[in-house]
Amino acid sequence: MKTMAKKTIPILLVLLSMLAGCGRPGSVTVPDPEELPEVLETPSGTEVKQPVAADQVFSLNYDSSAGINPIRANSSTNMQFWSLMYDSVFFMDEEFRTGSEVVTEVKTDDYIWWVFTVDTTIPFTDGSTLTAADIVYSVQRAQQTSYYRERLSIIYGISAMSTDCFAVTTKYADSQFPAMLNIPIIKKDTYFEDVPVGSGPYQLAETGDRLVLFRENRHAAEMPLDTIYLKDCMDTSAKIRAFEDATLDIVTNDPTGMYNLGYGSVNETRYYDTTNMHFIGFNTESMFFMTASARRAVGYIADRNYIVNDLMDGCAVSSSLPVHPRSALYDDSYAAEFGYSPAKAAMLFENAGVSDYDHDDALEMLVTGIVVELKIRFIVNNDSTVKVQAARRITEELNSLGITTTLYELSWSEYITALQSGDYDMYYGEIRLTPDWNLSEMFRPRESGKKDAGFTGINYGNFRDPGYCEKYEAYLAAADSESRVSAFQEVCRYVCDNAAIVPLCFERRVILTHRGVITGIVATQYDLFYNFKEWTINLK
Repeated sequence: MKTMAKKTIPILLVLLSMLAGCGRPGSVTVPDPEELPEVLETPSGTEVKQPVAADQVFSLNYDSSAGINPIRANSSTNMQFWSLMYDSVFFMDEEFRTGSEVVTEVKTDDYIWWVFTVDTTIPFTDGSTLTAADIVYSVQRAQQTSYYRERLSIIYGISAMSTDCFAVTTKYADSQFPAMLNIPIIKKDTYFEDVPVGSGPYQLAETGDRLVLFRENRHAAEMPLDTIYLKDCMDTSAKIRAFEDATLDIVTNDPTGMYNLGYGSVNETRYYDTTNMHFIGFNTESMFFMTASARRAVGYIADRNYIVNDLMDGCAVSSSLPVHPRSALYDDSYAAEFGYSPAKAAMLFENAGVSDYDHDDALEMLVTGIVVELKIRFIVNNDSTVKVQAARRITEELNSLGITTTLYELSWSEYITALQSGDYDMYYGEIRLTPDWNLSEMFRPRESGKKDAGFTGINYGNFRDPGYCEKYEAYLAAADSESRVSAFQEVCRYVCDNAAIVPLCFERRVILTHRGVITGIVATQYDLFYNFKEWTINLK
């Protein structure tokens, strides 16, 4: 049986030795963690104001109307600090590796039938201790919520076998399944409470306006604070004022999204990586993109460095593969083959039969011997300024090569309708990948291979080649770390050589704090307070 030993703190457990110490050839698009500055320096020439006087307490934003139930996930604001009150079954670190503080052993022979052993010495805040039944209850409740449902759809069944052991059956083999169990643990039968019983280092005080240290927690002595205050600043302007006045001590921002907020420039800024991938997708039924050569050409006119550095202001990491560059699965040397090159794009378009056949300074293509004018319909959702700007740049590059391209900036409903009906040739997309980097649903052939007005899947390109799913299945079922890495390289080559999609970048999120107040922050996509016990907080 394949067994995972208990994680020791602070060293992170690597799931089934899956990603341990895998070196990668060539240059890396993201510096190693030790090379990254913890805090961004103020640009030269910028006027630096003195930091706002702190109020000598540490305060977080809080939606008092929503409760703090991490399974229901009713409030994105309150979900930012759920890990202070609740353990999770498994967690992901900043390099997308998996570990656990509550599961001591994992056994599986086939990556379908899983048996997990639980540390039953972990105390809940009500005095009871953790059992396998609590975890099963938490996962089953999470399966019923929109926030976790998709991630947990792989589960066929889950049940407690004893006080300290539970079993899971998955619908297909996935060696990285534990990564999907990044699920908060609440005590059995407390789902309907606004603040369920948890086992984290803090609990909500009776006054309801602060978190207080749970002194029976195994990490209580390591926590940097005894009390964390909660301040309700749900109005955007009130939130910005509270942070600038230092009555809020930490905020997050999504500079690439539609809710990008404008904070002052005298704060300390840190980034954390996400699995949110931007990419270009194609309608494979479009006469212009039926060939891989034409699709690959588009990849070479996508200037990823310009998109990431100029349009996203560094709030993304460029990637030409369907996996984050921080992952040990990323092959830098292969990724380098897809760098920005208009000359390569022109050559590939020519290989696809694109040329100026009628000498009008615009390119055409031959379809069954007939000259057809190129008129690319490119769509993008207009909710995001960054996406629109990136799509405009790509449109300009295509038109500069003589590929007549029109960009349609659509509302969300118009955008989705166009994707589902196939009323496009090319689209600018974004998808949040699951922690196992499985994109197979994007390529799973639709039933009968026909478009359907009621279609709810994500195979918008109408791919009919089963090879994509077969490659992903082989990768997920690989028996050891070496074969798993090798199998994922096959995935990348199949996806990228056929240009099923053209990956562009992975988003980063921003953490803002006041100057000199907090050091030691390491956050992840799933946990803003991932290493909270290692923070140093100066409130004087």
